[in-house]
Amino acid sequence: MIKKSKRVGNSFELLPIDERVQQYREMADATFLKAQKTDDQIVRAQYLDLATRWHALAQQLEAGDPEPETLPDLPVRWQENQKKSP
Repeated sequence: MIKKSKRVGNSFELLPIDERVQQYREMADATFLKAQKTDDQIVRAQYLDLATRWHALAQQLEAGDPEPETLPDLPVRWQENQKKSP
């Protein structure tokens, strides 16, 4: 059984890597359990997608990527469209 972390309300990025991995796995477990409890196929698929993404973040941290949460740069076209918007 995994011991739950005691920190609540802090940004995950502020945690040491091993604690971030633990938090991400806890989030994956929680969303997987929610997926098992719902009868709605669409909601189940969304929970499973979230669980997969939390698990992937944990794996990326363990593999040595110190910032898997960082979003890639936005495509230039999207940035240009935002400048044109009123």
